[in-house]
Amino acid sequence: VDQIYHLASPASPPNYMYNPIKTLKTNTIGTLNMLGLAKRVGARLLLASTSEVYGDPEVHPQNEDYWGHVNPIGPRACYDEGKRVAETMCYAYMKQEGVEVRVARIFNTFGPRMHMNDGRVVSNFILQALQGEPLTVYGPGTQTRAFQYVSDLVNGLVALMNSNVSSPVNLGNPEEHTILEFAQLIKKLVGSGSEIQFLSEAQDDPQKRKPDIRKAKLLLGWEPVVPLEEGLNKAIHYFRKELEYQANNQYIPKPKPARMKKGRTRHN
Repeated sequence: VDQIYHLASPASPPNYMYNPIKTLKTNTIGTLNMLGLAKRVGARLLLASTSEVYGDPEVHPQNEDYWGHVNPIGPRACYDEGKRVAETMCYAYMKQEGVEVRVARIFNTFGPRMHMNDGRVVSNFILQALQGEPLTVYGPGTQTRAFQYVSDLVNGLVALMNSNVSSPVNLGNPEEHTILEFAQLIKKLVGSGSEIQFLSEAQDDPQKRKPDIRKAKLLLGWEPVVPLEEGLNKAIHYFRKELEYQANNQYIPKPKPARMKKGRTRHN
């Protein structure tokens, strides 16, 4: 084993808030296990960290030198702080044990084969638009996000793993959109007549999110190349095919005859 990509963790807010202990354990004990393996076999470890280490940022756009603005006891803390601890452990192992580490701070990513019901904004909007349901926007919709296509992220991870850059690197698309703009774009691309429904804002939801990727450009020669609409059309196509497949392959269980104990009479 020469290289270890440590990508394991719940990543959507509904998933990690549903099981915060599992999320913390995966990002701490899981990372500790991977670092121990890397030490034993002499492998380089890449940690899939996250833009969530910046929390609800007071610096915009976010560069790698920013320490973040995170609520350590909020509903998202299990993920945010879990990743921050994972980064700390990586650099402790690098300093004390000589383990080679790479840390990618990944911003919002989407593409085909993502779980349709994972509760993140891209999958939510596409699924709701395809099914003619209201697109649910939490808060006023002025929060911003930056979305990158999955193939761009994969190329960035490989470039980082094979580089000499041991400090954290942002991997994301610096093209920033409000959540409301994004909902309207999904509606247009799907051709949906769905309404946009505004619900109460989630606690600790970051108001701004945009990566500063100058470091990745300079040191990795990397930047996103897939236009947002092109990537979204591919994701929409995948979701549409999945919904069609599910509709045509529904399992309808056949009723089983009742099993009766010997010597007992069934009364109708």
